[in-house]
Amino acid sequence: MSEVLKKRKAGALDQLPPSFGMSMVVAATMYPVDVVRAQCMANPGMGAGTAFKSFVAAHGYTGFITQGLGAELMRGGIARTIKFWIWPVAHKSLYGKPLKDGNPISKGVAGALATFPEVIFISPLENMKLCAQLDAEGKFKGAADIASHLVKSRGVIGGLYIGYLGMQFRQVLFTGGSLGTMDMFKQGFKDAGVSNQLACDTLGGFASGIVGVALNCWAEVTRTIIQKQVVADTFKPEVKAPPVSDVINPVILFKKVGEIISTKGFAGLYAGFLPKCMHLGGTMALVGVMLPRFNAAYFNFMNIEA
Repeated sequence: MSEVLKKRKAGALDQLPPSFGMSMVVAATMYPVDVVRAQCMANPGMGAGTAFKSFVAAHGYTGFITQGLGAELMRGGIARTIKFWIWPVAHKSLYGKPLKDGNPISKGVAGALATFPEVIFISPLENMKLCAQLDAEGKFKGAADIASHLVKSRGVIGGLYIGYLGMQFRQVLFTGGSLGTMDMFKQGFKDAGVSNQLACDTLGGFASGIVGVALNCWAEVTRTIIQKQVVADTFKPEVKAPPVSDVINPVILFKKVGEIISTKGFAGLYAGFLPKCMHLGGTMALVGVMLPRFNAAYFNFMNIEA
């Protein structure tokens, strides 16, 4: 009789492969919705249908591949990998117990903390992706051209970290809200009589994404408008480059919040809310379904005990 191999305990790095696989699938699947979301948020008042038609008119359907998909795979794929790898590590470090034994608050706080290295990594890619999505005139010839232009006109920090503070607010609020409530919603649907676990995971993930959007939409709209204006200014030699400190200056962020409210009303802070709900609700539905299954499949294949 062959001896059964004893499973080893999972280490911190064992979360990386399944997190990476899940993250890349999510990023590619949700990218067309992300494009529409970006158009709506950069142009408050624009509907999802108009955003879709204007993007296709400018770039064709292939634009959903050529206009920023590579940057999104790098940004969304690797960023989520970082976040979902650090999330359980942060929870264990903060509370001395594994993520599965946490409560909504502990899971949300650990998720929020996991966004700091994530946002530092994704900010340049976020700016490159946004430039590509909003480049209706074809000024740029790919991600490298965008990065070169931003650095030459505004410097490394001032160019690649435009809107950093808004992105950090966005990620903290979304991640804390969605990861803190995902398991709660899954259990809630089960208690309500949904017997299929896949359905509970899908519905629970989607609902948690809506919570995250409700919390972070104002920051997403604000940072998108700031980024759009700063990028436009890089083509105007007469416009002096703003101080590098603007990327972390809360006055800049909240001054823009006030301007949006004064011109568009409070609803202006929630421009693109429905496309964003579809984007991030769908994203978290995929995460809710795939992350535990990717983990289970990988851990089983590698003979690892979770």
